[in-house]
Amino acid sequence: MDRDKKIINTSIIGIIVNLILVAFKATIGILVNSIAITLDAVNNLTDALSSIITIIGTKLAGRAPDKDHPYGYGRIEYFSSVIIAVIILWAGLTALQESFPKIFAPDVTGYTTVSLIIIAVAVVVKFVLGRYVKGIGEDINSQALVASGSDAFFDSILSLSTLVAAIISLIWNISLEGILGVIIAIVIIKASIEMLQETVNSMIGSRIDSELSLKIKDKINSFDKVHGSYDLVLHNYGPEQSIGSVHIEVDDTLTAKQIHVLSNMISGTIYDDLV
Repeated sequence: MDRDKKIINTSIIGIIVNLILVAFKATIGILVNSIAITLDAVNNLTDALSSIITIIGTKLAGRAPDKDHPYGYGRIEYFSSVIIAVIILWAGLTALQESFPKIFAPDVTGYTTVSLIIIAVAVVVKFVLGRYVKGIGEDINSQALVASGSDAFFDSILSLSTLVAAIISLIWNISLEGILGVIIAIVIIKASIEMLQETVNSMIGSRIDSELSLKIKDKINSFDKVHGSYDLVLHNYGPEQSIGSVHIEVDDTLTAKQIHVLSNMISGTIYDDLV
């Protein structure tokens, strides 16, 4: 299975799981009048929407190069990541606006055994989903999937805190819904800003990873006819496509044909070993 199919299939799994969680959490949140559970449901809804955008971005980014775009459409993945980050930021700001007044005027919540069990199940489901999605993202170098998996994993921690607040409310009759809602909102806002910053850096063009640079130069210098490599430049045209150039030092006795053959051998070796 190629990279695009893995991203799409993983995103579809994320959509299905998140929509199921939205239905359960929203129902329980409304029934027990819990702002934290309801906001958690909204967060799952934005996760599902993010997966949809990831699929659309992957489809567009996978288009073949053409006359107007000779290096392909890979950078579209970065635009889809920006849209996802903005959606998450909006959700976080909305959650903060709704939760803050609840600190000073808390609502009365009525947790039941069923609602607590559903929250506990949601914690386990989001934890497993987060590990799975993040693992796939790391294997295929998908920044969007890694971020989505990390978000799902962190959601499981937030849901766990909701469960703890519910138990405290039942035992000591203390409402932590407003405070918990604010914490969730701040975490969402922080995560969205970090995601936006990382994506914008990729779009602008961040410095080449020093480890990758050393690996490329080591490969080049391993050829007998190469005496040195300098001025390595890499341009990113998407998560899976980089185009670069490098100056190499060779004997002045080499012919143009020999240099051409050497250059092809070097580029082929780098592609086979490092791509």
